[in-house]
Formats: sequence, structure tokens, C-alpha cells
Amino acid sequence: MDLNAFILLVIACLAVNLSPGPSVLLVSSVSAARGFKAGAFAVLGMTAGAFVHVLLAASGVAAALAAAPLAFTLVQYLGAAYLIYLGIDLLRAQPKSSHNPGLVNEVSGWQYFRRGLLVDSLNPKIALFFLAFIPQFLDAVDTPGFLVSLALGSVFLVTGAIVNGSLAWLVAAGATRAGGRFGDWIHRWLPGSVLVYLGLRLMWQDS
Repeated sequence: MDLNAFILLVIACLAVNLSPGPSVLLVSSVSAARGFKAGAFAVLGMTAGAFVHVLLAASGVAAALAAAPLAFTLVQYLGAAYLIYLGIDLLRAQPKSSHNPGLVNEVSGWQYFRRGLLVDSLNPKIALFFLAFIPQFLDAVDTPGFLVSLALGSVFLVTGAIVNGSLAWLVAAGATRAGGRFGDWIHRWLPGSVLVYLGLRLMWQDS
């Protein structure tokens, strides 16, 4: 792959990762509610979940998913239900201490990693995105194949981790500064409501 094609690939990956979606809203909600450490674990989980979709696309399994509307709809509903569950769980959580809103007390890092993993792996539209995204750049390499497809998808994963990691830090820092009497609203009610809304919107979208 020549330099121009690689630059185009990076720009495309950045554009997609910067666009609003379940991943962006999840890391924003987690970081606002539980701080940067929780957001960072969620980003790692999301990256692992997206890598599953890269594997599916590179191996051809994603094409089979695209040809099976029932399976696509089932995974879509599971992902939507999980987002709603996360939102309700956050709304029911006890208010955090205003002295240290960024401290992760209630849930371990592994559990935030698992949340990110499930949100991205239960989003079949990510699989369909890679199915359409990767082949566009295969013509720019000399020997396209499974490993090359993995490499192209990994560029997306790296840019996504950088974008979402930066977002987690910014949101966590902003939520910490915006504490006080609005702290419970910022750390719990707003992100919880966003997750519930996102789950309902995903459930109502056409497959």
C-alpha cells in the first residue's frame, strides 16, 4: 500500500470513529459517571469487541450475517436491550461522593471492559461496516488476503482507541470540574438517560 492510500485509510478511520454512535456515547457515559479509569477499560473492551468484527469480516462470516436478516435482527435486539440495561443500572446507582467523582469504587475495571466488549460485539452494524470498508482498500495492496484484511481493520482499531481514549479523558475531566450541585445529574442522570435512549433508538431502527 502506498503512502497516499494509507493516509486515505487513516482519514477514513478517523472520520468514522469521530462520528456519534453507540461506542462514542458509551465511553462518554461511562467516563462522565465513573471517571477516566472506567472509561479507559470500556475503550479497551470496545476495541476487543470491534476486533471480533474485524475477524468476522476478514474470514467471511460477516457476509453470512448480512445474508441472514433474522440473525442480524436478533443481535440488534440483544445489543439494544443491553444498552437499556446499562442505562437503567446507572440511573439506579447510588450517587457518587462529590469529593472524588472520578474514583471507581462500585464496579471493577474488568466489568467496564466487559461492558465495552458486549456493546461493540453485539452491534451487527459494525460487522457490516467492516464488510463494506475493508474491501475498498484491498486493491491498494499487492497480495490481498486474510492477514491483510486484519491489518487494515487494525488501523481502524488503533485510531478508534486513540479517539475514544482521548474522549474518555476529556469527558472525565469535564465531569470532575462540573461537580457540585449538578454532579449527580452529570454523573448519573444524563449518561443513564443517554444509554436508555440509545438502546430504544437501536431497537426501533429498521434491520
